[in-house]
Amino acid sequence: MSSLEGFSEHIRGRRSLVIGEVADWLAKIGAVESESLYKGRSVLVIHEAVRGGFSGGPALFRKRWDCIFRIRDSFEAQMLATYVANAPKPVRILWTGSGQDIPRALWQRWSGNDVTLIGGGGGSDLFGCEWEVIFFPLRNTRQLTEKILGMRGSSMRSLVPAVAPHLDEIAESGAALVWSNIDESDTRGALYWHDPKEGANADMVSKDEAVGMLEDVIRILK
Repeated sequence: MSSLEGFSEHIRGRRSLVIGEVADWLAKIGAVESESLYKGRSVLVIHEAVRGGFSGGPALFRKRWDCIFRIRDSFEAQMLATYVANAPKPVRILWTGSGQDIPRALWQRWSGNDVTLIGGGGGSDLFGCEWEVIFFPLRNTRQLTEKILGMRGSSMRSLVPAVAPHLDEIAESGAALVWSNIDESDTRGALYWHDPKEGANADMVSKDEAVGMLEDVIRILK
């Protein structure tokens, strides 16, 4: 592998974007739950445009969520804020959606170890927030890395050339790239490698339970 160091920071209480499939998003939530000894609450947020739809798929509902929110307007966002403020801590939020930015008024309230915000995004439905950590998919490309880091600032693209020749090597070793700005002396942050399977298969439900949960969510979304 290249000379990249392994990512060793905890993402509990941080704002992290996970680029990839639903399984990648759930793995990160699972890792934080394990670290928190499964105390507190885990919340799924489905953020969609007024005329948009939900494209997360049934895999999201194979996990036991303490609460599921559908966010389409400021009133529903306030309901989420109220729930998080009063829920037993720590709270873990998986935020999915149709490419809309997470309201600043929400994520600015969530700081410290009490609330962990994880954004679940694919290659085409990324959404904005001042992310502190960005997890890239196992099969990553230089173009995607530059695109995502460029969203945070043009100077951050200068981090890419040093790691671009090693992306295939990193993936073949079962690792993936991660950008972090947690306690970094360089204002651009830094790139590391991480294990994308950490936390996988945590707190999953049976197929019948998943079908029942999905039917309930479909009724909510109608």
